[in-house]
Amino acid sequence: MYDKNNVHILVYVAFGFLALVVGKLVAWLNVRLPEEKKVFSKEFFAENKKGIEKAYINMIVMVLLYIALLHKFGLGDTFMQNLDLIKFMILMPMLLSSFMIDLKHRILPNRLNLTIFEVGLILTFIYGINNINLAKDMLLGMLTGAGIFGAITLLGGLIAGKEAMGLGDVKFMGAIRFVFWCK
Repeated sequence: MYDKNNVHILVYVAFGFLALVVGKLVAWLNVRLPEEKKVFSKEFFAENKKGIEKAYINMIVMVLLYIALLHKFGLGDTFMQNLDLIKFMILMPMLLSSFMIDLKHRILPNRLNLTIFEVGLILTFIYGINNINLAKDMLLGMLTGAGIFGAITLLGGLIAGKEAMGLGDVKFMGAIRFVFWCK
């Protein structure tokens, strides 16, 4: 058993620097995804030189999230001990970007939903290697999450006579439920 609180301070500093880069990427995603433009292009480097002041909030939030994740999960000796930390480090930028885009534009981009779903597939495979029942639970969680919100969308549309919730929300909940299961 490893001691999750026995992490050197330089590891926290490294996580902080990584989070600054990821926070800048999240700010870039928040601009490019709603416009349905390529995320990585020549403009990425040209526009990033002049637009760093707009990314400070995302960068600070990501630093706080990554430091909190490292504090919560610690560093283990094996890949499987670190899998929850890795999972959340991958998902937190996507969740932050989803939140910011939905708040500003009232949409959840399909590319973001699909990426979260793909991460869920990879995690299901990795967790399924050690525990097939956990992989089944993850798949059932996806179906349940999408099914419940799909039903809410349909019933809300029938009762209110207008769209109660978009299908992007339904896809998002299915993808999120795929990744976050109950242990």
